[in-house]
Amino acid sequence: MLFQKDGRLYRLTRDGCGHNFLAWESAHGNQQVMRFLQDFGAVAPSDQGGGDEFYWLAEVEWLEELDHQDATIMRLITLLEELSEGESLVMESDLPALIERCHSMSARFPEFAPLLQAMAKAAHFGADADVCISNIMRRPSTGELVWSDPLFGTSYLPDGPQVERMMSIREEIKLVAISSFSGPA
Repeated sequence: MLFQKDGRLYRLTRDGCGHNFLAWESAHGNQQVMRFLQDFGAVAPSDQGGGDEFYWLAEVEWLEELDHQDATIMRLITLLEELSEGESLVMESDLPALIERCHSMSARFPEFAPLLQAMAKAAHFGADADVCISNIMRRPSTGELVWSDPLFGTSYLPDGPQVERMMSIREEIKLVAISSFSGPA
């Protein structure tokens, strides 16, 4: 889910693996993924998922939708269909074959090689790969094509400091709520 506040764009998701892949790659300069301007990490336990899913939050860069009538984008759509063998969702068990296809197609389609290499990295990260044109956007400042959501349906456990921060925020909210309801004595 994307939302904006004060001219800034935020991304909230329960897809922890996808969030952490994008955060890692963005922090390490991968130009083929959405940039995280600020990664808040895990911010709350999910109300769905049985305790091992969390909400993850980041402030992200503004990107543009693709023009599906553009000849380059039409070639990319065809390439993605071939890459994923007609299934936009590539299951975790099929990721080694997807990685191999990414590498071989990079040589055949050099204009899309950086995007294909980023998908191969995502597939190495784990989870299901979401090889769909709707998960690719354009960076307005450079025209680069970038992955905005290359992984799907994955839980990811926050580390110790993230859990501590979450619990601290939760306690602060409880204190504010209690003081709001108690009113003046």
